[in-house]
Amino acid sequence: MNTTNEVIIIGAGVSGLEAGRALAEAGRRVVILEARDRIGGRIWTRRIPLAGGASLAVELGAEFIHGLPEESWSLIREANLGTYELGGTSWSYSNGRIHEGSEQHRGTERVLDDMMQWMARQPSGADLSFAEYLKLTGVKGSAAQAASNYVEGFNAADQSRLSVAALVKQQHAEAAINTDRLFRLEGGYADIPTYLAERFVGAGGELKLGAPVTKITWRRGEVGVQFQDAGGVSQLRANRALITVPLGVLQAEVIEFVPRPNAVLRHANRLAMGAAMRLILLFKEKFWTEHPDLSFLITPSERPSTWWTPMPHETPMLTAWAGGPKAASLLRLIASDGNAGALLDQALSTLARIFGRPLADLRSRLISWHLHDWQRDPYSRGAYSYVPVDAWDAPHQLRGPFEDTLYFAGEHTDTSGHWGTVHAALATGTAAAHQLLGE
Repeated sequence: MNTTNEVIIIGAGVSGLEAGRALAEAGRRVVILEARDRIGGRIWTRRIPLAGGASLAVELGAEFIHGLPEESWSLIREANLGTYELGGTSWSYSNGRIHEGSEQHRGTERVLDDMMQWMARQPSGADLSFAEYLKLTGVKGSAAQAASNYVEGFNAADQSRLSVAALVKQQHAEAAINTDRLFRLEGGYADIPTYLAERFVGAGGELKLGAPVTKITWRRGEVGVQFQDAGGVSQLRANRALITVPLGVLQAEVIEFVPRPNAVLRHANRLAMGAAMRLILLFKEKFWTEHPDLSFLITPSERPSTWWTPMPHETPMLTAWAGGPKAASLLRLIASDGNAGALLDQALSTLARIFGRPLADLRSRLISWHLHDWQRDPYSRGAYSYVPVDAWDAPHQLRGPFEDTLYFAGEHTDTSGHWGTVHAALATGTAAAHQLLGE
């Protein structure tokens, strides 16, 4: 098999772009194939024009930099990107009133701290779901509700499947990078993949958009990748391939492998792709004037169950969020033709109840709303991954390499406890590049 490329990378999310940049800058011949007509994968910034020629960055995918992960911050410094840290006050809503959310936050922290201590006393290899843990240890009432809302919302996970062993590993990993601090990129998260793509192309890499891969034929040291493009069906050949598509795409087997890598797909199916619902609402002005410093609003008994603003920026915008089964339930309000009007109605009705405002008043104040259903997106098939019970080793097993020919990267292959994050995707892209370079 004659080859013109040394490596074909499938997917131009940050994992594929980071690996491609490193390989191209090391002098390797690399091509990246991306199914979408844009780069970034599950990072997608939509810029909304405002009066006076300004624009607003609306994040349809990843939004926050969680803490101080070096993978993200080294790139931010290198690209000279502006950031700001979240400010304001967190509140919660229960029993018909809004009150400071510090006590609920402390209650969730206590549940998670107790979980870590409990797990430390268990024999090696022990695991159970978070729902089973709550039942076994007798956590009930508001404490259980708050902890469940946080765990499912943050991990986009079903607590009846989510591994406690994985949660403990995640808690340790988060503490190491201060994830109690949250940051945003001033110009939008898309600035990171844009910078990586510029570096990749500048180093001689080739980037093909609108090129969904349909088939990978491989044997040791040889790969043929078939994909769709404007001219129909095309094929590229290389010595090795790095597959960075999301876990949901791997699980759906929309890419045919010949021969089928049974071990890869078996371990992929041990993991789970979580559901998330994010609805961004832009208003003419803030109507939450009694809480002008509102940052996060936690509403565990409502649908949606979590809200946030861009504080300390004063833009009159609210983002509604739900993860796991609550997200899946809300997303079912979207009609088969993609009409999300019923979901918007649900969100506005919830806001009207929380803030004691007439629904018609909120509708009149709404300028625009923005949503992307990642579950129905054929190139993601879910929001991000999580680790179910007894699958703690699956991400490591997924990374490969297989026959020194097929390599895998992406947040679902993270082994540090940061599943579902941009910095995990970056780290796995870097690790795959090191493998491919023989380092």
